[in-house]
Amino acid sequence: MTIPIKNKLLEDELFRIKRMKEVIKTTDPHGHKDYLEIIYLHEGAGTHHIDHQAFEVNPFALYMILPGQIHSWDLTAIPKGFVIMLQKDFLLNQPFYDYLFQAFPVTFKSGYALEHVNETITDIFTNIENEFNRKEENYHAVIQTYLQLLFNLIKRETKTEEINPLPEQLKQFFSALEANFKTDHEIGFYANQLHITSKTLNNICKKTLGRSAGEIITEKLNIEAKKLLLYSDQTLSEIAYGLGFSDPSHFNKFFKRQIGVMPAIYRKGIS
Repeated sequence: MTIPIKNKLLEDELFRIKRMKEVIKTTDPHGHKDYLEIIYLHEGAGTHHIDHQAFEVNPFALYMILPGQIHSWDLTAIPKGFVIMLQKDFLLNQPFYDYLFQAFPVTFKSGYALEHVNETITDIFTNIENEFNRKEENYHAVIQTYLQLLFNLIKRETKTEEINPLPEQLKQFFSALEANFKTDHEIGFYANQLHITSKTLNNICKKTLGRSAGEIITEKLNIEAKKLLLYSDQTLSEIAYGLGFSDPSHFNKFFKRQIGVMPAIYRKGIS
């Protein structure tokens, strides 16, 4: 199985808001090409799969599908709500840019239940829709301001600590990890890429994220392994070699140690 990557935005289009198509549907797993999708539903029922998580679709649910994530719908009732699609560059130099598109593990969860703040969230989406439709002077800047309010309210739901700019070396680590995690699993490799010691890289990660560089590398491998087990037709050996393990048995031991079950059992359990 090859997971399709969809691009619903035009080549020079940075932002779009629309209403959710009001049809009961089941979609195949797919990703989005380098843009963030934010969906807020007032009505609906069914299941929304994002990566290896299954979310029950309920009224007042908000979903965030980040670039690189895979999602699909299995709806059992007509959905009503808003869909926002925005390219990374639309939020360039905005306070949440790094934490949406460069941080790992991701700062924001994929799904939120927001009935208790529905009126405020609905007002934000409605105001964004109005600005987008009118396209008056500085409407992009106004939409960005509403989005900052939305992200701050969502952040409140995650109960995370204050968000500060990511250190430049940490951003470089994330970029190197994204490019090399399938071939290089050692902290020393990434420290060398940044021209710092492994101890310094660990200290940066722990100070900013409360986790070691090794834990971050491991989580990246876990997430990719789960995606491949869930969505691909690759054999376990192909997955193991594709993720840089020298032998499938090493991958089996790694996955069992991290997830608690062998890869074959995990795949069978979610199929």
